[in-house]
Amino acid sequence: MREPLRYGRLKAFTGPRAEERAHRAGTWARATLFGDANAKLWCRDNSIALTKASAESPNTAGGFLVPDELLRSIVNLRELAGAFRQAAEIVPMSRDTLNWPRRTGGLTAYFLAENTAPPESQVTFDSIGLTAKKIGALVKMSSELADDSAADIGEFLASEVAYAFAAKEDDCGFNGDGTSTYGGMRGVAQLILDGTHAAAKVTAATGHNTFGTLDATDLAALIAAVQAIALPGARWYCTVFAYANTFCRLAAANGGGHTAAMVNGRLEASYLGFPIVISQKLPQIGTSLSGSVMMLFGDLSLAAALGERRGVTVRRLAERFADADQIGIMGTERFNINVHDLGTNTAAGPIAGLVAP
Repeated sequence: MREPLRYGRLKAFTGPRAEERAHRAGTWARATLFGDANAKLWCRDNSIALTKASAESPNTAGGFLVPDELLRSIVNLRELAGAFRQAAEIVPMSRDTLNWPRRTGGLTAYFLAENTAPPESQVTFDSIGLTAKKIGALVKMSSELADDSAADIGEFLASEVAYAFAAKEDDCGFNGDGTSTYGGMRGVAQLILDGTHAAAKVTAATGHNTFGTLDATDLAALIAAVQAIALPGARWYCTVFAYANTFCRLAAANGGGHTAAMVNGRLEASYLGFPIVISQKLPQIGTSLSGSVMMLFGDLSLAAALGERRGVTVRRLAERFADADQIGIMGTERFNINVHDLGTNTAAGPIAGLVAP
């Protein structure tokens, strides 16, 4: 099988044998999505399974389960772009609905007189539930993509599918309001404002309703609002706009507190020693954000779980855009997010939000 020239630099596939893995993923795509007979033979000879996913409803074809080479790159990019996935607890789901126990209380120690037994106390638990929801991402591309190198095809698929899924996961995890737009999921920012988690709601000082007006005292108050157990894994969560106009501005004015470096094309920044995680699904405007959660601080892994039901699948929609000489590629995944611990109205939880007055 003669391979066309490849254009550009690989970004989705990195590390050892990146070119080889991109080529294997792209050849799999040629075989499954474009029906290329030579690619099918190559996949067979190189132990790449062309596995069909089962349909999950009468009207939906399941598509093809992506091979490990492509799945690893999608997962890596999704975790790079998706702030929520980076930090939440990831729970593999072996079935559509999963419940698992959460510890809510522990034993109590007592001072004892000689030869007396301590009063009985118990560890208490409740249950956290996840129900897998299906999302899909549809991308149009030229039918001539099949003429490009296999590595280019693999790169295209990994990048487009991964970033679409990461954006949706972040939107649900941070902004979900329980409606069908978010698959019924409720996000951190919405729950902080629902009237039952007042301890997680930190109101900035009077007049500090934009990122350009926040000060170090506001940020310190946000740190103070989380449980001590959350500090070892705590991070700041904000947009690039908030990062620049709050953390960078304060560092420039005060001469310290902030560090930043680009590592392998990724920003690694921190403020007061706590990493800063960027998600563009949080607020990113320069005008008043009165009543809104501006940014978050804490350990998201203690507050939320992201359940994964199965691997990513892709399928080709050959006729939908045929009049424009284009084809559609649809990727799907099944997941659910449960934000299960933000404290109460009086007790702090593992994460808190800074709210504009």
